[in-house]
Amino acid sequence: MHRDTVQKQGSNESTPSESWTNEVRDAKKRETEEQARAQLESSKYKPVAFSVRTNVAYDGSADDDTPVHGRAISFATKDYLHIKEKFSNDWWIGRLVKEGCELGFIPSPGRLESMKSSTHYRPKLFTHHMTPNASAQNLETAGTGSTPSTPGHFRSWEINCCRERYPNEGANEEYDQMNRGKNFLMMPTVSSKEKKMAFFRKQEASQVYDVVPSMRPVVLVGPSLKGYEVTDMMQKAVFDFLKHRFEGRIIITRITADISLAKKSTLNNPTLKKTLIERGNSKSPFTLAEIQTEIERIFELSRSMQLVVLDCDTINHPSQLAKTSLAPIIVYIKIASPKVLQRLIKSRGKMQARNMNVQIVAAEKLVQSPPELFDVILDENQLDDACEHLAEYLEAYWRATHPPVKSPPQIRLHRTVPNPEDVRPFSGSLCRKSLQPSTSEKFSNFMRFLILMSYHRIHHSEYCTSKSMIASLKLQSSLITV
Repeated sequence: MHRDTVQKQGSNESTPSESWTNEVRDAKKRETEEQARAQLESSKYKPVAFSVRTNVAYDGSADDDTPVHGRAISFATKDYLHIKEKFSNDWWIGRLVKEGCELGFIPSPGRLESMKSSTHYRPKLFTHHMTPNASAQNLETAGTGSTPSTPGHFRSWEINCCRERYPNEGANEEYDQMNRGKNFLMMPTVSSKEKKMAFFRKQEASQVYDVVPSMRPVVLVGPSLKGYEVTDMMQKAVFDFLKHRFEGRIIITRITADISLAKKSTLNNPTLKKTLIERGNSKSPFTLAEIQTEIERIFELSRSMQLVVLDCDTINHPSQLAKTSLAPIIVYIKIASPKVLQRLIKSRGKMQARNMNVQIVAAEKLVQSPPELFDVILDENQLDDACEHLAEYLEAYWRATHPPVKSPPQIRLHRTVPNPEDVRPFSGSLCRKSLQPSTSEKFSNFMRFLILMSYHRIHHSEYCTSKSMIASLKLQSSLITV
């Protein structure tokens, strides 16, 4: 009986401490959430710090660790995000570059990497966009009839890695079910020599985010090769239209360097970058330092948040910029009929007709490219219709990158409301109350006037007495002389 009472007393004594701990935790959580809401509100009026392109898909509605509940930004692969500022090591503040999307919290690369390695988060929140590296490509394409797997599925070598890392986790059953699915591809058999080559080849680590310009640059390609009159004249007509249509909102700059050489794998590798700078590329007249300078200049122009249009001398196909960090908007001026293009080339004279075959081959290569490589395809018969098509796309992109933001709230001090009667006309202009003397000033002026009058009275009385004394003295002297 005594032991039961002691146990009851001990349980009763532990209950207040637990409730106090919960109250402290809840109070701290509310304080953090209020701070997050305030910082989220103040970020609306801050400029875009930088922009990223996602290589993963993230479902923010299933994440319970958001600083403000329900304000996590969900995104798919190859989406673009504008980052305003850093909130913590796990969260950024930014928005999805789409019309109508508001500011929210975006997971940082460190948080996504930790979620990637966790089997608890991965099925719910995190789906990695697997970009096969060099060794994976060799292993997958070695077997006959093999096709690359879809982004939503895991490969068998990923499952084996997960089993080795988490041997006792119950999530292996879920991976086994995916392994038995129809859409899942098994690893093909390869020879020992290919395995050895793949083992010694350095694998490229895929990043969850790629830093891209804040405003994606617009690049025109087609209908054929740059440097020939037909292509240059048609693109120049589009440039002139954009210059007048988006006046004050657009920057058109010419790029003479071959920016297709500015691959992310080259610029992000310090050893290879230093080697190429010292050795130089004999095939290209531009050095890697000059190309990197052009890339940095494009990034700097995009920070102005204006439309950036690049007139590139060396870009004739979207595949040339696929491995760069520019993430451009590719606009394809399309002439589907080779006969129409031939007629246009012949109309420019014999000098252009000599190089007709080269231009036709380049045009056919663009026509045969999949439409997914282009953001805008201008295939209208009239130039005005094609320009309006491009203008509509760029206007939509402008609205997506420039959401409507109200002016920041002004902090006003508590002041009395002025009386309308205090503002009266004076000499043809309004005299404000602040310009009129206050009551204290009037009183001080009145006291000053009284002191001055008393001073004058004293001096006047002294002057009068002295004057009467002088008159009496004169009278006495005149009497004495008489």
